[in-house]
Amino acid sequence: MRKYLNIIGGIGLLLFLYGLITAIFYSKVPWLSYFVIGGVFFLGYINYRYSNESVIRRLETNKTEVFKTYLVYLFAGLIIEFIGRFLLHLWEYPLFNITDEIIHVFLIVYPFGFFFIYETFVFIRKKVQNFGLAIIVTTLVNAFLVEVPNTFVWEWRYTIPYITFEILRVNIIVIIGWVFLVMIPLMVKELLGKKSKL
Repeated sequence: MRKYLNIIGGIGLLLFLYGLITAIFYSKVPWLSYFVIGGVFFLGYINYRYSNESVIRRLETNKTEVFKTYLVYLFAGLIIEFIGRFLLHLWEYPLFNITDEIIHVFLIVYPFGFFFIYETFVFIRKKVQNFGLAIIVTTLVNAFLVEVPNTFVWEWRYTIPYITFEILRVNIIVIIGWVFLVMIPLMVKELLGKKSKL
């Protein structure tokens, strides 16, 4: 995998930018699938080169752990959708049919989104030594990188009652909710890391 590292990083960057450009300039869905897949491999490339922690490095050393992580992220996404969308009715996917939801929301966006969040945290943690501050920075970076482009296309649309305060057209409740999304891959890494040591 190491000899293909630059290719992986380059393709990751192109997919990442393609997702952003199609959302902001062309209002095209599904933009987020390209964005998160590209972001994982681009940040994975950077983290591989400059730290010991990266999904690409884990693919080299322990593919089974990466697959288990993917499954846990998929399960976490199912729970989030069940509670947030079906029970609380906090968001919807107005442009997706059921097939789109299965492929893009469940199989791609949630698992790769959590991988992307973790890669972002690893990158930021190299620059920000304080753990709590790194969580806050990771939350804000991910929240605005994902939510602001979506306001150009509305791949998903929030239906949050009562609270209307927004920053860059993103509801404050959504931004706060990203703290929990950031914590999920960190807890999963800790959990699977402990299991692998048993």
